[in-house]
Amino acid sequence: MIHLENIEKVYRTDTVETLALNSISLDIAKGEFLSIMGPSGCGKSTLLNIMGLLDVPSKGEIKIDAQKTEHLSDKQLAQFRNKKIGFILQEPFLFTGTVKDNILYGNEKYQNYDDEHLEGVINSANLQSLLSVFENGLQTKIISGGDNISLGQKQLIAFMRAVLRDPEVLILDEATANIDTITEKLLEDILNKLPESTTRIIIAHRLNTIENADEIYFVNAGEVTRAGSFTDAVDKLLHNKRVS
Repeated sequence: MIHLENIEKVYRTDTVETLALNSISLDIAKGEFLSIMGPSGCGKSTLLNIMGLLDVPSKGEIKIDAQKTEHLSDKQLAQFRNKKIGFILQEPFLFTGTVKDNILYGNEKYQNYDDEHLEGVINSANLQSLLSVFENGLQTKIISGGDNISLGQKQLIAFMRAVLRDPEVLILDEATANIDTITEKLLEDILNKLPESTTRIIIAHRLNTIENADEIYFVNAGEVTRAGSFTDAVDKLLHNKRVS
């Protein structure tokens, strides 16, 4: 499904060159639940941005469903990304409008749905508990940047936006970092009810979110290693905190 081969990412300024990822090769199967762990600043988000086609590597090859991405134009890459990948960031993008406007951003399938029919879709996707957080439901007003709602509510909108697009790959970059544990459990239940073919790749703020992952990889200093069991991964993370 996702193939990374000898991926390298270098950030350059006029005076400094920083190697963020060093010769990373990974294969992620369709429907796999993959979690990424590692200390702050280790390259986790850079890796996810490259997997999600939000960034391009300095070297190496990316294939998604056997499609090479390096020769796609910016427009083709955006179309391919929007078709295949849902991405939930720690700081989601929101714009002036309503909750409905924001969750349908980039989703042509439901653009002409009225509130009643869209709420039916939301219920079918097991997202009704998230929509209920907003006082006026779909018609809750959002100002530019979402400054009139909490960061946790922004993440819920981003979550609904991503799930309603029915992506083949769902990537979450610390997407539960600013919500309470009850809401996080709701999100976990929704993730578990996604189609078995949906590939999930997660950087989690709380370790219990990734406890049931099929594969856990540990990122440190631009290197990626298979972490083994959940217990082994936690031990590695704690060890790196002690020596850093």
